[in-house]
Amino acid sequence: MNIRFTIFFFFIGTMLLSAQEPVPRDTFDITRFSMQFPHHYQKWGFQVSAGLSMVKPPKDLLENSYQAPLVNVHSTFGLPWNFSLEGDLTTLVVSNQLALGPRYSFLYKNLGIKVGWDVAFVYGQLKQGGFDNSLQAWFHYPSLSVGYKLKKMAFTLKGELVIIAKAVTKTGENELTHSTNFINGGTFAFYIEQRIHKNKVFVIGVKDNYEKAFWPTWMIFTTFNRYYHIPELSFSWIL
Repeated sequence: MNIRFTIFFFFIGTMLLSAQEPVPRDTFDITRFSMQFPHHYQKWGFQVSAGLSMVKPPKDLLENSYQAPLVNVHSTFGLPWNFSLEGDLTTLVVSNQLALGPRYSFLYKNLGIKVGWDVAFVYGQLKQGGFDNSLQAWFHYPSLSVGYKLKKMAFTLKGELVIIAKAVTKTGENELTHSTNFINGGTFAFYIEQRIHKNKVFVIGVKDNYEKAFWPTWMIFTTFNRYYHIPELSFSWIL
């Protein structure tokens, strides 16, 4: 009987001690791990995201409208005084864009604002199916982002102005330089960043590219002179 009482009180005591152990507090804050939401990035901190974008050009822009997956790698490097440096690589094999530019972020409670300016180099080459075309172009992307965050989610609206500084296309030996420093259109995007597991964040973006010359379809820069709405859906994982 004494042994039974001893075992009984042993288990009761163990349960009471376990109940008194503090439960680890969840200190996760989306502002420390987000990519699109405007916030004060950690000085000298580095973040990288990787993902895919699905783009669907209109049928009258291409003979056969199709959805083309773009591979994207985006990075952020924190600087002093609420500045940061962002880089972006997007590729479709025959179309490639590398962008780099500074950002300044302002955060007040749950509201964030970020302004930036990217300079991008676009290179394209198509030498299949009887084509011998190539493109080299420079773009400017001044941007403004406004976001609102919860503890584990963030919502960001981003607008960009698309300026073509210079574009040179070649067809065989023929070279054509397009008009320089003209406004090519703009983009408007909405991003949702959600914590998925531990400190890992998943990003979903919906974007409208309202442009004359959409860089992934550089092969037809010289054919059309009108604006198009080109929808884009993106998914990325912040590593």
